Amino acid sequence: MQLLSDTKFDFINKHRTGFLFSAVLIAIGITFLIVNGGPNFGIDFRGGVKIEAKFNRAVTEAELETMLTELNYEDVKIQLEPNENKAFISMGHRPEFQEQFISMPILADPGDATATSLQVSSTAEKVHLLTAGDTVELVDGNEQRRNEISGVKHIAEASAIQLTFVNEFGIDLTENATIQTQASVGSILTEALLAGGDGWHAESEGVNVTEVGPSVGRDLKWSALWSVLSSIAILLVYISWRFEFRFAIGAIAALVHDVLITLGIFAILAKEINLPTVAAFLTIIGYSLNDTIVVFDRIRENGQSLKGVEYIEVLNRSINQSLSRTVITSLTTLFVVLVIFTLSSPGEEINTFALALIVGVLIGTYSSVFIASPILHIWQQREQKAKA
Repeated sequence: MQLLSDTKFDFINKHRTGFLFSAVLIAIGITFLIVNGGPNFGIDFRGGVKIEAKFNRAVTEAELETMLTELNYEDVKIQLEPNENKAFISMGHRPEFQEQFISMPILADPGDATATSLQVSSTAEKVHLLTAGDTVELVDGNEQRRNEISGVKHIAEASAIQLTFVNEFGIDLTENATIQTQASVGSILTEALLAGGDGWHAESEGVNVTEVGPSVGRDLKWSALWSVLSSIAILLVYISWRFEFRFAIGAIAALVHDVLITLGIFAILAKEINLPTVAAFLTIIGYSLNDTIVVFDRIRENGQSLKGVEYIEVLNRSINQSLSRTVITSLTTLFVVLVIFTLSSPGEEINTFALALIVGVLIGTYSSVFIASPILHIWQQREQKAKA
């Protein structure tokens, strides 16, 4: 199938216009990155909680904000999908979120100093977060007694909240001792959403929680950065071996160009960068490289068969010969990702993934023609001047 045939576009002599256009896009993107204080990293990289919840009816942002305020969670991002009764709730990491402790006073004295179990009131606030099988910590207001308490405590019966101690203890517990258990922000929010409010509540099977600690986020951030840089370094070595070093420089320049522009557009649109976005960036690198390699292969073939022809003519002829294949591949790929982007909800990660691919396909096709190939022309000109 030939969409474009016998074209004779002079791409190489228009490379200055292409370079200027790319420089403007990159400059705008970098400006937005500086103004925004860097990329808009999502919870995968900065830590936090993200919840996707489906409700029995459409909820309003005000209803969710009221519930979150009562839980002392403010500065939370809420995105609604009214047609599907969905909401996306996300909040970044804050130090006070790391250890959410729920405490209950001990209202019963075990009496026997060798007792191994303790009955506790089940009317304490948020006691519904404790279920059979949970482990808790026994905290005493008296420092001396607190230091003597040892062993893991285990909830044997959820209804009566009976604690079973691993070791026997000979301590006289008084009313100032408390039970303390650690609960994640995700579990607290899930319970609150399931409880709901005036006529609304989350469906039991419709709550999906993603919770990432700050240290894990930092590790993921560095892993993502190294995955992109290492892939570019490996490609530099491979293309140098497969073609020539100048071809590798042209290809890598196009790849860096594509990633920078995509990153800049994400900054302009204030889109979050999470793990799926990094996967999209790596996909963009692969797609753009494949397109560039096809053009480079034709350039190398024509360079051998068209002896005596000016190199700029070899480049233009090679690009035009590959143009039909490039346009068809780009259009078919673009059609698929446009469908995914249109049918997915803005708050879903697949939507952001599709957006990155849309930008990557367009910019990757452009860079193969207006960035990678002109660099070969510039390299050739410098070699001729050096010889002269």
